[in-house]
Order: sequence, then C-alpha cells, then structure tokens
Amino acid sequence: MKASSFQRLQGLRMTLQESAQVVESQRERFAALAGREENGTATRAISSFNLFQTPEHIALRMAGLIAAHCGDTPRILEPSAGLGRIYKALCATIPDSRVVMVENSPDCCGELYRIAREGDRLLQRDFLELSQEEAGTFDAICMNPPFKQGLDIKHIMSARTMLSPSGILISLCYNGARQNAFLKPLCTSWEVLPPGSFRSEGTSADVALITLGHQ
Repeated sequence: MKASSFQRLQGLRMTLQESAQVVESQRERFAALAGREENGTATRAISSFNLFQTPEHIALRMAGLIAAHCGDTPRILEPSAGLGRIYKALCATIPDSRVVMVENSPDCCGELYRIAREGDRLLQRDFLELSQEEAGTFDAICMNPPFKQGLDIKHIMSARTMLSPSGILISLCYNGARQNAFLKPLCTSWEVLPPGSFRSEGTSADVALITLGHQ
C-alpha cells in the first residue's frame, strides 16, 4: 500500500474515532431529548439547534417568580419553548394564565402541540423575526434562550420590547463576559446558579437567572 493511501486511511480512522467519542459524550443528552409515546414504549427523536432544556426545579422556580409578580391571570410569552419544560411549569403554577409559545424547530413544535392547553397559542417561527406589532404585549415573559454566540442577549432584548409597562421578564442566560457587560446593568436581579445546574441536560455552562422590567 502506498504511503499516501495509508495516511488517508489513518486520517479516516481518526476522524471516525473522534466522531464516536462525540456521540458517546452526548449519549445522556440525546436520551434526555428523546420523548416517549403515551404508552411508554416507543421513543420519538427530537432535534433542535442548541436545545438544552430547563431543569424542572428551575422552571418551577421561574414560574413561581412570575406568579408572585403577576397574580392569577397573566398573559405570558415563552420564546424558544423547546419541549415545554417551562410551559408545563407555568401551567402547573398559574393554571389560569394564557401562554403564547414561540418555537422554530418542527420536532419541538410537534411536542408542544401535543401538550398545549385550549386557549394557549404556539407560533412556529424564529423568535428574532417576530415583532411586537405581531405578538402584542405581555404581563410576563419566561424564557430559556439559546446561549451560543451571544444569542441569549439578542433574544432577551427582543423579548423585552414585548413587555407591558408593569410586566416582568424572567430569563436564563449564560454568565459570560458579554452578558455581564450588556445585560447585567439592565437587570433588577442577577443570580448565578450553582455550578452544574444544567449538567443533567448535557451542559456544564455557567448560567444566571435574571429579572428585567419594562425598558
């Protein structure tokens, strides 16, 4: 075998090994993203860009903060609704609320349609393309935006334009230098969550729980 052919085979083998390592490292995350049919047997594959679900206890805490501020019947926006962890927490904590979810992933939307209550809405689209004129204003916004490349900043600032004058925005964001420089001065609260808070969802990202009012 010529040296160049041998080198190509070695390179291909290394690439396959690296790919296998990536898949193995994400095994728990993929398993967490796989829903189950109602009979508890067959799984449904779920995929979405930069999807890291909100741990249930954090979602319930966020919903509780909104309930304490808004009362029993708020109109709530949830951008990047994912697979519905925050939505379920809102429904359980504030049963008389009315929620508008926004999600771009078709797979995630399929899950959200299954769990959506009568009277709530789901908009399948890129949240950053949704205007305040289209969506209206909300008493509360509860969100876990994508963190990659500062997208959390863009999503949070866009959502804030849809907040009513007396409303409250509760969000998670990456506790990074850009977020601290841009978002933190605007916040009424900024709480860095304990290390590993999202490890069960497949990421070790340093996350902050933040509160903003109307701009």
